Amino acid sequence: MMSNWTYIVLLGAVVAVASLFLPRKQQEQESKDTRNMEIALEQFMENTELDHQELVKLVTNLHEEGKQQTEQSRQRVQELENQYRLLEQQLSLLQQQRQNDLLLASQMMPGSVQPAAPSAQQHQAIAAKQPEPQQTVSGIQMRYSDLFELYNQGKSIEAIAKKLNMNKGEVQLILQLAKQEEKAHV
Repeated sequence: MMSNWTYIVLLGAVVAVASLFLPRKQQEQESKDTRNMEIALEQFMENTELDHQELVKLVTNLHEEGKQQTEQSRQRVQELENQYRLLEQQLSLLQQQRQNDLLLASQMMPGSVQPAAPSAQQHQAIAAKQPEPQQTVSGIQMRYSDLFELYNQGKSIEAIAKKLNMNKGEVQLILQLAKQEEKAHV
């Protein structure tokens, strides 16, 4: 028969052997848990990176759309300013024509006899008496005197536009309006 000491030694050996195997199972479980956390963290980082890239694309697209809208607004404002200037010039021309018509109407009194049309000899005599008409300065020429000064010096439309910080189309429009105004006064 075995003694009590033998049982105690055998029992101690079993506990010692069991204790050697038990920590390894815990280490393996901790290793699996650590690996699972690393995988979860990597997936989270990948998802965060994808979200970040999508956000950067969205911000870039919004920025580009904002630039386009700003440019469209600037162009629209420029068009409206050009239309406003054109309308101002047309209004000025119409006001001048109206003043001329009122002046002409006030000179002709109601009930007075219209003078007969002058003959060719009378036209020549009137033309000889009248001095050479000086180049009249129209309202638009007074308003844009710098432009017409450069134009009369023979500068190109591009050079005038650059010098006065204007658009070429605007310079051309002003020159055309001045020609129309001259024709209306002649």
